Amino acid sequence: MGGALPRWRLYLLFALVSVATRGPFLGFAILNVDEAAHVVGSWELMRGGRLYVDYADHKPPLTYVHYALAQALLGRGMLAVRLFTTLFTLPLTALALSAFYRHDRRGVAAGALYLLYGAAFLAPDMHAVNSEVLMLLPAAWALVAVRDAASAARPPRTLASGVLLALAALFKPQAAFWGPAIAWSAWRAAASLRARSLALGALAAGFAVPLLATAAVFWRTGALDEFLYWNVTHNLRYAGSGIDGAAALARAAKFLLPFLAVTAPLWWCARRSARELEPHAGRLLAGVLLLSIPPALLGFRLFPHYFIQLYAPLALLAAPQATALARRPWGAAARVALGWTVAVVAGFTAVNLYVLTRTDAIESRRPVVARVPQRLRADPCFDGARLFVWGFAPEFYYSSGLRPASRFVVPAYTVSGYDPGNPDARGAEHLIRDDHWTLLIGDLERNQATYILDTAGSGLHRWRPFPVHRFPRLLALVQREFTLIDTVDGVAIYRRTNCH
Repeated sequence: MGGALPRWRLYLLFALVSVATRGPFLGFAILNVDEAAHVVGSWELMRGGRLYVDYADHKPPLTYVHYALAQALLGRGMLAVRLFTTLFTLPLTALALSAFYRHDRRGVAAGALYLLYGAAFLAPDMHAVNSEVLMLLPAAWALVAVRDAASAARPPRTLASGVLLALAALFKPQAAFWGPAIAWSAWRAAASLRARSLALGALAAGFAVPLLATAAVFWRTGALDEFLYWNVTHNLRYAGSGIDGAAALARAAKFLLPFLAVTAPLWWCARRSARELEPHAGRLLAGVLLLSIPPALLGFRLFPHYFIQLYAPLALLAAPQATALARRPWGAAARVALGWTVAVVAGFTAVNLYVLTRTDAIESRRPVVARVPQRLRADPCFDGARLFVWGFAPEFYYSSGLRPASRFVVPAYTVSGYDPGNPDARGAEHLIRDDHWTLLIGDLERNQATYILDTAGSGLHRWRPFPVHRFPRLLALVQREFTLIDTVDGVAIYRRTNCH
């Protein structure tokens, strides 16, 4: 398959591809609402706050650690996070895919395909620093640890694979879906029942260690119950509260079918590569790809960033056939595949830039996101203020720089019943919890919130059905302690009456 390239050269190559495909989007502050929530959570972590107590959302802790690390190294804000991800996280993930094939030509192809096709879809999903992007770094290296039968039969290698997969799950729980494929490949690789037991035991132990260590950290800080609720209980309930069939079909037509069309060459190459792979690698990669499908379909919300988990196994499976196609003279299939790849990467780059710069289709780019903070900065109570945004709009925390007055930076699900992935905006009303309302009101009173923004009038993120006056406990607090000082593009700004 050709000699292996030095790893440092491969890393530089992948970094260049990463910069070429992601560089045009480095200057955009926020690409989607999740990024805004993650960066606000990282700020609380950097202040010494406790995740899930001082900041509560249903993402695992390593997402916020990644954001905090990037800012500690490169400066405060999303530019640092985006740059760190572009220069390190993505190239190192591509390097892991290359390492699966010991950095031969198939490995180079796998890394390149991952980077290129991972940029060839909607920018708010593909170019945002989502948990799915971050989890693939340790998850890909988990595959490298058991890439051949000899490795998969050795307990030290399965132990390492388990540790890496658990780290991936601490970015996004869906990474754990790869576990059965790794376990099955290890079972088939070992020669005896004892060897199989040792390999699987090591895999399970490796997976358990990071999870238990994380639980111990939260137990020491008195936040274990909150950690378990948001990462386990809530996520299970959220995954089980999907959308109806008609809405799922509409989202499939809008997102899933275009994704399949864009990635069609990868699926075709993956199918053609099956005969070229060593049996162990074929079983492992086919299993991982198949087990990446259920997480993408959970709840049938079909957010495009759910598909990111598919890119790594797809690129690995497609690499052998892509390498064969690249040999000269190029046939018709090679020319079509190359042309399609160039077209979708260049096309989506151009379209995404147009949408982000010339339209208001992306909510974080709408004028209201800048105008409301401008109004707040002009207010005499702004310095040292605390903000609470009643709406699915954590961008206001980011653009204003104000510290949240409540842990519920995204007051969805358990507070409002709002489900961002459901056309019926009130689809999660069954998740509302009275004790979370007690926490919310307690946060606002304890932290002496200076401003409350009611975003219902703006229509941002389909929040119109959730105005403050629909929620008696919040309305009573606003009427008792706040005064309406302005309305900007539909966002009502309430200020604490006795602020100075």
